[in-house]
Amino acid sequence: MKRRFLLPIFLLVLPVGARAELEAAWKPRVIDLRVGLAHAMLRDPSLAKGVGQAGYVELQRGGAIGVLLPLPEAEPGSGPKNTLSDYLTLRSALDSSQRFAIGDCRRRTGRIAVWFELEAPNELAQAPSAVPLWIERGVRVFRIGGERDNELATVAAGTAHGPDTGLTRAGRDVVDRILAAGGLVDVSGASERSIDEVLELAAKVHAPVIATHSNARALADRPRNLSDASIRGIARSGGMIAVTAVRGSLAEGRPATLQHLVQQIAYLVQVAGSEHVALGTGFETGVGPVRDFLGAGDFPRLAVSLRLAGLSAPDVERVFYRNAQRILCPAQVAK
Repeated sequence: MKRRFLLPIFLLVLPVGARAELEAAWKPRVIDLRVGLAHAMLRDPSLAKGVGQAGYVELQRGGAIGVLLPLPEAEPGSGPKNTLSDYLTLRSALDSSQRFAIGDCRRRTGRIAVWFELEAPNELAQAPSAVPLWIERGVRVFRIGGERDNELATVAAGTAHGPDTGLTRAGRDVVDRILAAGGLVDVSGASERSIDEVLELAAKVHAPVIATHSNARALADRPRNLSDASIRGIARSGGMIAVTAVRGSLAEGRPATLQHLVQQIAYLVQVAGSEHVALGTGFETGVGPVRDFLGAGDFPRLAVSLRLAGLSAPDVERVFYRNAQRILCPAQVAK
């Protein structure tokens, strides 16, 4: 029996003051799998405020214990800039802030743990042997998709203009190298066939596959969102889907709100199971957040909304941090 989305009814009967008390009292721990501090650094090198969504002040206020930071591929013609130079600049800013700790699965410092995601498919295609080097630098996740077809894979947006050819030969090689090195493959934005082929390669080595910022196509029919078949395939791999708060991926043909974000999470929990859903908000990546969920400081509001929508407290904890922790820190969780 499918879960009903009862959030609007609950909100009508819950007094505003009571809701505020719940939000103030519950400070859930959070691991956000998509926070664009590389973008924020351009405006705020201290990383304290960024654009106001998820600098370290808001992250700490909202209960964040960890973040995954995307490292975008350098644009063609950008001169001496490349992904490595951007990584080194960001890492210097993280160290200078004294609020972050690279790959701190044990949380020994009390700082916000940081892992990196490499979003440079064309660079990887040209230098596949660099995968272990990136892992040594703190990269935990590698994205094969993007805004357009690349040297590794066909992307979801590209299939509107041509055939879905899936992974290239270089793509299959790079995915195999990532999995062999213990990295994670992110299929966010990849085409259906590309996702299926990554899942096939991962199944051979019993590795999880993840989507760090993807929603359900059943609720918002956008090419970059996932079909139910892909959602179930990722769950079967032992991986997870991290829900994005990017407005265009949440609701079709109408302004997105916190309610739509809650509905996406509830739907993914229904289809994939609560062990396979996480958060990848997209804060600080240059896109606007939804109404009533403007930044990391609003994580308690989201937590309360999910409880009112029918998710159990353990389910909310899984979505907020336990699933991400399991994927990013498997050795630590195993203990």
